[in-house]
Amino acid sequence: MSTDNKLAQLIDKRRELAAKLAGVDLEIAMALGDRDAARRAMDEQKAQTLARQGAKFAAWEASH
Repeated sequence: MSTDNKLAQLIDKRRELAAKLAGVDLEIAMALGDRDAARRAMDEQKAQTLARQGAKFAAWEASH
């Protein structure tokens, strides 16, 4: 496995965990009734998910 591939996998794993953490933050904010924090957590979760999808698409596109 190349160093670049390993790094890409680690970055993807980090983004996956960040999205999961944002999901937990969202649940906490909802339980507290904090709409602003819930919105921020939702936005963060969406950003991490979109970054993962974008990176995977770019890698796929580069291989074709």
